Amino acid sequence: KTSLIFLSQRTTSWVNNQQTGSLITITMDAFNSENEQSSDTNLDKSEQSSDSNSVNQKKYKVINSVHKVVNSVGLKTTGVIFPDNKWIRYWDILISLSLFTLLFVLPYQIGVTSLTYTLENVTRVVFSSIFDFIFIVDTILYFWRAYREPDGRLVFDLKKIRRHYLRTFFLWNLLGSIPTASIFAGQMIPEEDFPFEAIILTRVFDILKLCRLARVPYLLRSSDFVVQFQQNQKSQAKLALVKYTFLLIVASHLLACSWCFLAFVQAGNFGDGLLERNNWILFWYNNNYEEGMINPIGEGQNLDRYILSMFWSIQTITSIGYGNISPFTRLEWWFGSIFMLLSGVLWAYIIGSLVGVAAALQVENELHRNRIDEVNVMISQFAKSDPTKANYACEQEMYDTDIFAKRLKKFIRSQKLTHKLSATNDMSGSFPVINSLSPEMQRVSCFMLVREHLELVPYLSSRFLSMHERSRVAKECMVLDFPPGETIRMSEDDSSIGRGIFVMIRGTAFAAHGAVKSFSQRRKKAFVITVGHVFGAGEVLLSEGNVQSEGRIEVISFTRVLFIPRR
Repeated sequence: KTSLIFLSQRTTSWVNNQQTGSLITITMDAFNSENEQSSDTNLDKSEQSSDSNSVNQKKYKVINSVHKVVNSVGLKTTGVIFPDNKWIRYWDILISLSLFTLLFVLPYQIGVTSLTYTLENVTRVVFSSIFDFIFIVDTILYFWRAYREPDGRLVFDLKKIRRHYLRTFFLWNLLGSIPTASIFAGQMIPEEDFPFEAIILTRVFDILKLCRLARVPYLLRSSDFVVQFQQNQKSQAKLALVKYTFLLIVASHLLACSWCFLAFVQAGNFGDGLLERNNWILFWYNNNYEEGMINPIGEGQNLDRYILSMFWSIQTITSIGYGNISPFTRLEWWFGSIFMLLSGVLWAYIIGSLVGVAAALQVENELHRNRIDEVNVMISQFAKSDPTKANYACEQEMYDTDIFAKRLKKFIRSQKLTHKLSATNDMSGSFPVINSLSPEMQRVSCFMLVREHLELVPYLSSRFLSMHERSRVAKECMVLDFPPGETIRMSEDDSSIGRGIFVMIRGTAFAAHGAVKSFSQRRKKAFVITVGHVFGAGEVLLSEGNVQSEGRIEVISFTRVLFIPRR
């Protein structure tokens, strides 16, 4: 059935693209007819298990009927790589790691180091060749990879896939897949004889490799691995905070490497050429360098050059501008102005985004503060207590204005610590996203949330009820919080909650079965219930008015229960 639904969704997506209505009718008719036949076998589970081969044959018939419909309209899915393919998920992980490495290593090699693709630099040639091979294979795979439209529809027609790929980022992938390492290392030129023009040419080809980053938007939008990783994070606000911090680090890194490469282009090398030709490193060196400080001059001083460039990059992006590192030549003034303009736009974007993230992270605290304000307004309208009108000491304590106000604030504080700030007690109050789901998904979501608790009630467990029946029960459940000292009575006329089953989720309480009218009776009948205990599973089955159907719970500490109403 799952396979059929998946195939039907793919077929339906194609029909929507082709504006053809007959295919859905044929496919759904096949699905419904086979479902009706297979539903008869579900009536007798023993017969179904003994006749499993016939059931499987029926499933295959349904799937084959869908394939026939697909083939009848000329749609070929053979060879298409779908996003949920297990191996393509592993491949996307490899590509993500390769892009992450490329993003930091390649700009550093281009702008900060002076290494060339020669056989003397074996390590760089080998690693570059491996990455070149990975991206060449990835460039070819996109001719068979299904993609999603902006509205979420999955496109798996090979002709459409290839046309879309050729129109979009095929050229960028092709330029980024040029095997620079293999081309230049095969020339067998020693490093000391490598001309400056050839070095600049290798840098140009290396810069073209940055075109590989054109894959990033596609991966973020279409890769199941990336999408599931994002959705599995508990806090999307924290994920956004990490994303913008990472963006700031990447921008600083790219700007630093570009600024350092600008000095290399003017000097011709990172050795004596930096001291012989005007550039920003020479200007800094003449005005700031002292023995024992960082020294950016020399082929082996890559890290010192990078630190100096990164310091300039960060102070440019953050608009601090100490002034100790500044442009010197006309070319550097031009590029410095462009870099500052881009940095200003980037910094404004990041600041605006971080403000939104910070506000999202404070939503819970803001809701708590608003609730405290509402409670204080309500308390200010309370009537003053009159101790002379209390019949018992316990009533005087319970209905005293000051004591109740303290209990009320403590209760709100306890709800905040347990992350419950909703205004209602049903499941959608605890998880508001449930209201946005379809009816079936609402039931299933509620069932997933309370499945373990329902299993504690014998006649609501999986031994006696189906998943569908238990999901209907879960939809009616409520999550209730009670402060210390509160009493819960299980009777229709004495409680706004009504009769039902209480499953302890948190806290401790005293409980007693039947009617409890005196303190001595309460002391004899009371017992302690805590996390995992069920109270009222038997009483709720009795008719109204039966003495044994009553019960009482006295809360000792802040308590949260799952309440399953009798209805």
